[in-house]
Amino acid sequence: MASLIAKKKANKLYYYVVESARVDGKPRIVHQTYLGTAEKVAALVKDRTAPVPLEATALDVGLPGALWLAAQQTGVFDLLQSLWPQPRSGPSTAHFLLLAAIHRICQPGPKTEVAGWYDRTILRSRWDFSPERFSSQEFWDCFDRIQEEELEQAQIRLLGLWKQKQLVSRRLLAYDTTNFYTYVASTNTRNELAQRGHNKQGRHNLRQVGLSYVMDGDNGLSLCHHVYPGNRADAEELPEALSRIGALLDRNQIARDSVTLVLDKGSAALANTLELERAGVGWISALPWNQAPAELRDRSVEQLPVCGSSQPGVRAAAEKLFVHGKEYLCVLKYSACFASEQLNSTTAALTRVTQKLRRLATELSRPQARFTEQGIRNKIHRWLSDPFVREVLHYGLEQRENRWHLTFEVDNKALQQLWSQRLGRTVLLTNRMDWTAEQVVSGYSGQQQIERVFRGLKDGDWLGWGPMYHWTDSKIRVHAFYCMLGISLLQYIHRQSRTAWPDLTVEQLLEQLTPIQQFTLLYPPLGDKGPNRVATVLSKQTLAQQALANLRLQCAEVQHKRGVHIIRNMLEGGNK
Repeated sequence: MASLIAKKKANKLYYYVVESARVDGKPRIVHQTYLGTAEKVAALVKDRTAPVPLEATALDVGLPGALWLAAQQTGVFDLLQSLWPQPRSGPSTAHFLLLAAIHRICQPGPKTEVAGWYDRTILRSRWDFSPERFSSQEFWDCFDRIQEEELEQAQIRLLGLWKQKQLVSRRLLAYDTTNFYTYVASTNTRNELAQRGHNKQGRHNLRQVGLSYVMDGDNGLSLCHHVYPGNRADAEELPEALSRIGALLDRNQIARDSVTLVLDKGSAALANTLELERAGVGWISALPWNQAPAELRDRSVEQLPVCGSSQPGVRAAAEKLFVHGKEYLCVLKYSACFASEQLNSTTAALTRVTQKLRRLATELSRPQARFTEQGIRNKIHRWLSDPFVREVLHYGLEQRENRWHLTFEVDNKALQQLWSQRLGRTVLLTNRMDWTAEQVVSGYSGQQQIERVFRGLKDGDWLGWGPMYHWTDSKIRVHAFYCMLGISLLQYIHRQSRTAWPDLTVEQLLEQLTPIQQFTLLYPPLGDKGPNRVATVLSKQTLAQQALANLRLQCAEVQHKRGVHIIRNMLEGGNK
């Protein structure tokens, strides 16, 4: 039972809350709490509410903390430290690379903003470096010391690390290429990577760099990437990429014939098929429609067997046919969802083009209209860039009475044929002759993962590749390295989090982790003297955020126990 007692010290009474109990049959005080003088007790009774904090500081802990924990759990940070050792003072190259990767995921921007953002995250207390250590000049000096050979070695070592952690599937490797526009000036002749070409983001007026990328089809980790000049075609990049992939597999003792490389139709060509055969890897590639065997692509949907429940709405049939001068396994895949998406986009494009043609026909009928035949045809040709629209929409242009007259119509028969024989269909080619049609279709679905990564890079939903504030080839290569490193860490977190939330997407993961903050509250001292009191609390969390946070804590606890176990074994071995 608790009671209030007073003790007299130096002619002054001090009050305590005590708890008494019988010990060996006699009453004894077993616990006491100091309250202070009568004035302090009166003040506590008077102020029954919690004291008002003097100030509060907020730190971002959710996403930066999860990425830092992932770098520790996977051994990525230790690997980077081994490649670029810690200097005598200050952060190492590993800190700069990892911070750049985390910053690109959490708050993409120039290096001038990194120091201020770092000061507002949990990384400041974990690394114990002042923000001034991460100025833009410090980043520039650090990245300037990184050699291209060191980045290549880092990629090889990272693949070995993923293999050691059993995060690399020997079944599927997805390969794709893309390009990113830059702000490198046209007068910059020292830069050889940034060149003009067909930009996939539509910024044809800017110089661009190309990126080939290989990721694990199951776990989504970045295994290999290569930055190449922006004026090189995708099909021309594949031979060099294959040599790099083969070297990485050989260095990490992964049998080439044990992996299957998945490619899109942009890399399909006779020369590349020969390169794939020489590389000794298994492969699945989509074929351009005009290269696909006619006897396979003209099959009706009803003739295609239905795939299993793991791929709803998908039909596929396989047949061994001669393509590019050799017999391969060809698979015709039909997806009802893909057909609906293509029909929707084709209908929307058809609507836009017909509206433009109608307005153009009205302008041509005006007396003051001044158009040339070539100018009209060039404009219509640009509008009919979609091949599906071009198949179903026909126009006529003729001159009467010194005026141009435009007519157009939708070919309903061609539209019906497009729906029944083209939309939703994909022809796949593989050297895995013993695979079933469903296995090939399932393997090719790994290509969708890499396309989601590229969309996440370009839209900034996953990691903000651009704008890329670098003007030299070496800095662009470093930029690509830490961006791909960030993608691997993000994919690792996503893989771990799906144990708590099976249907979690990367976008949902970022949405849940980003708002989590840690608030440090500074309270006045209890008495007239003494230091201020400090309390640390986390922001209010949803049930999903709590589940993810608990998962992170469990992973950290497991990692700590493993470390203690390893140290104990080392000590016991030393004692022996």
